Amino acid sequence: MKQTIRGFTLIEVMIAMLVMSLGLLGIAATLVTAMHSATSNYLKQQAVQTTYDMADRMRSNFKAASTPNSSNPYIVALTPPAAGTPSPDCSATTCTPANMAAYDVWQWQTALKNDLPGGLGSISVVPDPATNTRAQVTITVQWSDQPAQATFNNPATAATPVTFSVITQL
Repeated sequence: MKQTIRGFTLIEVMIAMLVMSLGLLGIAATLVTAMHSATSNYLKQQAVQTTYDMADRMRSNFKAASTPNSSNPYIVALTPPAAGTPSPDCSATTCTPANMAAYDVWQWQTALKNDLPGGLGSISVVPDPATNTRAQVTITVQWSDQPAQATFNNPATAATPVTFSVITQL
């Protein structure tokens, strides 16, 4: 009488575990890439949101935003915000349009610094030469996207800051 052998051999079990572990490693690598991609997309969305926030602030303070280039308080270069709250603090007192503009720029640059790694912003305003009432505004946000670029094996662009610009009219 023949006896049947039931069960798996040790080699079969080890091969199954090897195949499963390779599959799990592939899933883990995909999850890490997806996480870095999601972080990169989140940072870009933060940049977009702060850019449109600044454009809305400028529209609400049209008098200061549409002044000629030499005296426009909204025009700033890619610089970090000032160390302290500008005086007067427009969140607590009534301000002139120029003071409100300085406060808006400070709040915006502080938000960029806090929300984006290496976040900086610049604003340029070009008044309409015909009417001098409508101005073209370029709002630029720059930040570091180094973790995501390093994940995507893109060492040439890992150190290059990401820039997002919006050109709008007040």
